[in-house]
Amino acid sequence: MKLLQTINQNFFLFTILAIVSVSCSIDGLEDNEQQQQQSTSLNDLQGNWIRVGGNNPINNGVKIHVDNNIGKITDPQQSGYAIGDEKWIDIFGLGAGEYTHEELGSDYNYYPATIKYGVDDTLRVDVNHSGAGNIQKWVRESNYTPQSVFLEVLEGSWIRVGGNNTTNNDLVIAVTNTTGTITDAALSGFNIGDVKWKDIYAIDANSFIYEELGSDYNYYNSFMELGVADTLSISVGYNGSGNIQKWVRQ
Repeated sequence: MKLLQTINQNFFLFTILAIVSVSCSIDGLEDNEQQQQQSTSLNDLQGNWIRVGGNNPINNGVKIHVDNNIGKITDPQQSGYAIGDEKWIDIFGLGAGEYTHEELGSDYNYYPATIKYGVDDTLRVDVNHSGAGNIQKWVRESNYTPQSVFLEVLEGSWIRVGGNNTTNNDLVIAVTNTTGTITDAALSGFNIGDVKWKDIYAIDANSFIYEELGSDYNYYNSFMELGVADTLSISVGYNGSGNIQKWVRQ
């Protein structure tokens, strides 16, 4: 009887050990499979990226290198960050080109965020925090077109021909690089040499954001779009006369 009891105890112990062993093996396989899937899902993000757009233009030009699930800054430009800062951490693939991560803000706190990978090798970042910089656009550095290429289309002289303040028609501006300077003030009240457009930044080949000098000599956030027949349509972020303008190449 005692022998039978010992055999039963040993059999029970062996069964428990076998179950634990199988369970650990399954857990190990699941962990390995999850890690493998995670590694595969992040492949599209690996490498060098440059920031080209969003609602905080001062950070455009920042470069990030993504290695595994971390994106470190390699060129901070004028952003205030430092080389080596971990801008994106804990990147996790959700599938279908969507990712979650923690985003380093300008206050050096991390915020929940998402990344969407586009078919044109672009990244759209949406940070769960209200404020400048919570919307971003990145492109792979190897596909990056420098600002100078986009801004070439604006080089030269432009004359104002329309808008909701006809007094300023016939004003002439000469554009060089990111600046538009008045060369003929006409009857506008501005002065020759005034910087009418400054900090011009290309969103794409036809769309630009910049600062517009108002008649009160304050600057306002503005938008210009290059249209057919070499025309510029301008919208100034200010409610008042002159916030809609049309220009043509002189």
